Amino acid sequence: MNELKPWSVTASRITYEDRWIRVRSDDCVTADGIVIAPFHVLDYPDWINVIPVMPDGRVLLTREYRHGRGEIVLGLVAGGVEPDDGKTGHGETGDAALAAAQRELREETGYEASTFVKLLTSYPNAASHSNAVTSWLALGLNRAGEPRFDPGEKVELLFADLAAILSDLQSGAVIMQSMHVAALYAAESWLRREASEGLK
Repeated sequence: MNELKPWSVTASRITYEDRWIRVRSDDCVTADGIVIAPFHVLDYPDWINVIPVMPDGRVLLTREYRHGRGEIVLGLVAGGVEPDDGKTGHGETGDAALAAAQRELREETGYEASTFVKLLTSYPNAASHSNAVTSWLALGLNRAGEPRFDPGEKVELLFADLAAILSDLQSGAVIMQSMHVAALYAAESWLRREASEGLK
């Protein structure tokens, strides 16, 4: 079996760019000498997901129109990491993904959290996307004000039992973005582990 090796890129150009996405078109050669050209890569900023947990154990979810599917979809607080996320007043750079999670939680729900737990980092689609998504658990919630939605954004909030949502996902009664599903299972595992440790 041949050792896996990255492709070589012989040429690269930006074929489309706006404030949401950049399409990079690469001319590639595999380790076996096969030319693949062009190969289009979607250059997105990194993303975050947040699972806010209420004191009674329910999770705060969103319902939002998603134009790719043309459907109202159940999901998590989510968004992109922006250039100013993680920058302090002294010009130092902190954790941009954490700052984005804090910002998106406040903007989409009006809640703030005293504790953020990093659950996992994953790739939305490593075949054609360049970015990563980091999922967070938000604990110690308190209402800080009203949500502040972006233009064109309208989000419904609902509180749900995590075990019930996972059961609905397994039965097919609910369909969500795969990144959100992975985050919910990671949250369930973390919360179960914490509960088990608390009983010892």
